[in-house]
Amino acid sequence: MTQSDEPGVLSNRERQIIVSAAKGLTDAGIAQKLGISVATVGTYWGRIRGKNGQHSRTELVANYMRERAAHSIAELREENDRLIRELETKTKAVDTVKATVELLKRVLSTAPGAIMLINDQGQIEYANEEAERLFGYERLELNGKPVAILVPKRYHGLHRQHRRRYLANPAKRQMGEHNGTPATRKDGSEFLTITTLNTVKTGNSTIVTVFIRELDEAKFVDEN
Repeated sequence: MTQSDEPGVLSNRERQIIVSAAKGLTDAGIAQKLGISVATVGTYWGRIRGKNGQHSRTELVANYMRERAAHSIAELREENDRLIRELETKTKAVDTVKATVELLKRVLSTAPGAIMLINDQGQIEYANEEAERLFGYERLELNGKPVAILVPKRYHGLHRQHRRRYLANPAKRQMGEHNGTPATRKDGSEFLTITTLNTVKTGNSTIVTVFIRELDEAKFVDEN
């Protein structure tokens, strides 16, 4: 007897049947989605009932989803306990870093302008909603991405140089005040920005706070 033949243990295909039914698909819809016949779907329902009891289709789906939910909750609790144990072993400096970054995120989330936090590896630690809107990204889509994705590819080399130079001598600095700093949206379109940088030291790390404002191109052309 294989594991999937044991009572209550469903095969991958049987799980696909139940999950599809939970999403509201009929047997015909399930058959079309999985590339099998309606009769084969019926056969799988028979196998599922053989393992989990002669319940109605609705009861089988509900029971399976409850079991999966309980399993997921148990996994989350286990992961939460692991994280708590891990955090308890962290040094005070690391805890300070996390607390500082979280505080910055809470403060910046309500800001009306576009703001991002960039770590010293060039990754976006946080982008507030206005920054996501400005660059055309969905909620939390920018988090963890390299900041270089917001820079036109032809400027990537120059961007790396500027970033290294800035981190070597961090200070509050405004970029592109006269000429405009080129940026690119998710759809590939480019625009000019005025970008102000500032740094926050968190233990051994440096978080760069980036304030971004779109530069009115018509005004830019008139002034130049």
